Amino acid sequence: MLPTFVVAALFILLTGDCTGRADSTSAVPRRTAYPRIELYDSVYRPVSPTLPVRIMVNDSTTVDIASHGDAATWIDVRYPRYGATLRLTLSRLEGDSLFTAIANRRKRIALNAGGLRSTVTELTAPNGLSSEIVATPGAMVTPLQIIATDSTGLLFTGALEMPPALPGNDAEYYMPIVEGVERDLIHMAKNLTAE
Repeated sequence: MLPTFVVAALFILLTGDCTGRADSTSAVPRRTAYPRIELYDSVYRPVSPTLPVRIMVNDSTTVDIASHGDAATWIDVRYPRYGATLRLTLSRLEGDSLFTAIANRRKRIALNAGGLRSTVTELTAPNGLSSEIVATPGAMVTPLQIIATDSTGLLFTGALEMPPALPGNDAEYYMPIVEGVERDLIHMAKNLTAE
């Protein structure tokens, strides 16, 4: 049996070693914070008067439109400061092909979410276009997705594509971008208007 003073000394040494460490692995405040990206203002403009749907986008974005005949129009909404692109598709479908396309898109949304926790925001524009915005903050590539339809042939879908490498892939940098674009998507969904 060890003498009492040896046990006490060992206890003090072990307790001090566990709680009083002052090496580089200790949690200490950083001298500089992670860089915060400045978000775009909430100022919006329509994409193009030639589209069959009025789509409002952030005024600070750049937009590229490509058509594939009458079947589909692809719209890339680029956020230069973020390095992100909102890839949108506008389609006109008839009959069962509309419902098949909606089912396929919902399946794609679930696959993109990868089983991560998601929130769904459902909106209906005054003209009857129903939208679902799916936010999956843990999905680093496609954290935001949208699907909207008027149930009579119009299908509007899209996903936010984040850049492959954000600084440190850090949530402090990443999440404000997602929140800013989600704000823009909600504005877009509330104001979708078939022309």
